[in-house]
Amino acid sequence: MKRLFTLTVSLILSISLISQATAQTKDDGTLRILAIGNSFSDDGTEYLPALLENLNVENVEVARLYVGGCTLEQHVNFYDNSEAAYKFYHSKAGENKWVENPEKVTMQYALAMGEWDIITMQQASGFSGMYDSYTPYLGRLIEAVKKAQPQAELVWHMTWSYSSDSNHKHYKHYNNDQQQMNSAIDNCLHTLLAEFDEIERIVPSGTAVKSLRKSAINNYPKDLTRDGFHMGHGAGRYALACTWYETLVEPYTGKSMMGNTLRVCGGLVSVSDIVALYCQKAAKMAAKHPFKVSNIKVSAAKAAKAEGNAEQTIIKE
Repeated sequence: MKRLFTLTVSLILSISLISQATAQTKDDGTLRILAIGNSFSDDGTEYLPALLENLNVENVEVARLYVGGCTLEQHVNFYDNSEAAYKFYHSKAGENKWVENPEKVTMQYALAMGEWDIITMQQASGFSGMYDSYTPYLGRLIEAVKKAQPQAELVWHMTWSYSSDSNHKHYKHYNNDQQQMNSAIDNCLHTLLAEFDEIERIVPSGTAVKSLRKSAINNYPKDLTRDGFHMGHGAGRYALACTWYETLVEPYTGKSMMGNTLRVCGGLVSVSDIVALYCQKAAKMAAKHPFKVSNIKVSAAKAAKAEGNAEQTIIKE
């Protein structure tokens, strides 16, 4: 009887300790974001740790699974076969810098890294406006992710159309027309949100890009890209980082990225103080109105005030 009592107490203590450890992991004040994607999620998040550092945000952890050009169908196949296909990049809370895993990993590897608060997913850019390519693979990917991470909020990364002069092989699906591609992406996204309740919101990168392409900083016909489809080093990637931050991090920290002093030297459009204002405003408006293209303008007075008014963090490309 005494032995049974001792074993019972030991079991209760063990369960208590496990519960405490789980609670500490879940309630340690860290926002944990995992992106399941391809090169477009790389573009979206590449400057995010630097932006977190610039804003003195030390309680956000970000990771991304990367396979170039990866479609939803390929993600599902990699998962089903437990294939170590992904490059894995990880930025720990408080360190705010990307570290690449020395070996490729499986999706299961990332999904087993404790509890993620937010998990983003996306379609490959060329198929982002072709809804037939989403099914049945998106449903299967959601099922796999939710099985491993039932508490995670699922968020869709809205990608962008190609540049006016793009020669991407999949541009033909949209008659090599940027506006047609924009409309197709929007239509797919509306259908997706209506069909999948599990997708709770979007990161409106595509909307921020559309707004900036109408602004004074656009470099037509490249349209902020570096090769006709990937966002350029400089303003393109900076605007995306601001959009990811304002959509996912600002609601958690209560601190906006507006007024940040992260700057990028290099790329086709460098991020000067004035360019930064355009990008920040586009990101802010997209986060507030995910499907609304905004007319982004910066007054001469604000431009003059922005020039050299604060200590800056510089990325050199």
